[in-house]
Amino acid sequence: MRRNLTIALLLMLAAQTAQAGGPWPRAKGSGYAQLSGTYLGYSKMFGPNSDIVSLRRNMTDVTVQAYLEYGLSDRLTFTVNLPFKYVASGPDINQTDFFNDTLTSGDLFGLNTVMMGFKYNIINKKFLFTVGLNGESNVARFDSLSALRSGPETFVIHPYLSTGTTFGKFYTQLEAGYRVRLNGYSHEVALAYELGYSWNGKTYFILDVKGRISMQNGSFDNNVSPDHPFGRDLHTGIDPNNQQYVGYGLKFIQKIKKVHINAGVYSGYGQMVAAAPVFNLGLAYEW
Repeated sequence: MRRNLTIALLLMLAAQTAQAGGPWPRAKGSGYAQLSGTYLGYSKMFGPNSDIVSLRRNMTDVTVQAYLEYGLSDRLTFTVNLPFKYVASGPDINQTDFFNDTLTSGDLFGLNTVMMGFKYNIINKKFLFTVGLNGESNVARFDSLSALRSGPETFVIHPYLSTGTTFGKFYTQLEAGYRVRLNGYSHEVALAYELGYSWNGKTYFILDVKGRISMQNGSFDNNVSPDHPFGRDLHTGIDPNNQQYVGYGLKFIQKIKKVHINAGVYSGYGQMVAAAPVFNLGLAYEW
């Protein structure tokens, strides 16, 4: 039976777009600003063959990020995401047959992937169609002794298409994109789907499904060495190359006038992703 898994989806650009407006554009001069936090603690991960393996050390991963959408026109929306990550590996050593060696413990704080982008609404009728282009900067920190990193060491160009509609008290949206990643990282297909329900336009319950498919075309080997045949980066499971997953979760949003309170929990399965639930809590303001 599959165990819960962490999804680093809150750092996915598709995830950020879906969390806010999705294919719905912001009116000129209007905006949406969100401050959110994510917690993840894990001691196991899905390995390269999707089997669950134990890590040498228990891991802690905390992300705090600020996200903004702003309407430059009634069809063109500007987006930006600024995430900070704290990661730590515990002092105790766990028993495992997957790793031949043990890395030093430690902690690290730094910027994760900083994103800037634009999305343009093409069709705004019963069904909406929006195209977007995001860019991610290579600003992450990396500690070679502990293999801790605050994000992947790559620049990303991410074009995507988003579509959605409302029917009765439900809404649904689908997003698909292709992530061109540099510095030897494999390109990725990114998918995101939401189905939401609200009986009063203020309280929302949302089913959220997301995924990544690696094209397996990158040369970065996750720092393979004789003692680490699968790569030293797998000691932490933080943003290794060729990571892929399918994840699902539930989100809750409560609107109080212009203030939004939101929370979520995610689970799923994949390859080279942590096997533990991820929890999110956020506060947003819309104008």
